[in-house]
Amino acid sequence: MAVAQQRLSPGEPPAPPTTRRPGAPGTWIKEGLQTVSPSRWHWPAVLSAAGFSAFSAVHLIDEFVWGAPSEFHLTVEATEVLALAYMVAVIGLTVAACHQSPTGYLGLAIAGSLIALADVTKHGVEMLAEGRWRSGLPSESLAIGLTLFSLLTALTSLPAWRAASRSRHAPSNGAQVPGHHEG
Repeated sequence: MAVAQQRLSPGEPPAPPTTRRPGAPGTWIKEGLQTVSPSRWHWPAVLSAAGFSAFSAVHLIDEFVWGAPSEFHLTVEATEVLALAYMVAVIGLTVAACHQSPTGYLGLAIAGSLIALADVTKHGVEMLAEGRWRSGLPSESLAIGLTLFSLLTALTSLPAWRAASRSRHAPSNGAQVPGHHEG
């Protein structure tokens, strides 16, 4: 294994050695931890999750303005706690996915699928009804944007999860796992 050399300033402690594993392109070891280059699905999953988070936050405000808490017989306080928990979960999963965590990707895939299904089921019927829906184009754009970004998040996070799961279970000598290919 090749070890990277570094120049140190006087009094600066040396950094742990970083080595490149032969035969495993994009695989590095630092302090005994293996880091892997992200799959081609990493950035699409993370960027769509950022859009999913943004549309979620603004759509939640629109839901409050139009009385969704009372529609579900919830107090404002209970709804605020649920909205906070939801946003913490979505942002936490996005941060986990930024670190190539299979759990983050899988959580985003599940959340994106459920929100897309719920939004289409609830708002799709309302928007197709005769007349203006809520505040018109702004409310419709938020609902459609949330549906599209949640669906896109689900569709990009699932292959990112598969790739991250495979790279975590790959043999440490850089050999390919039978039946697995980089995605």
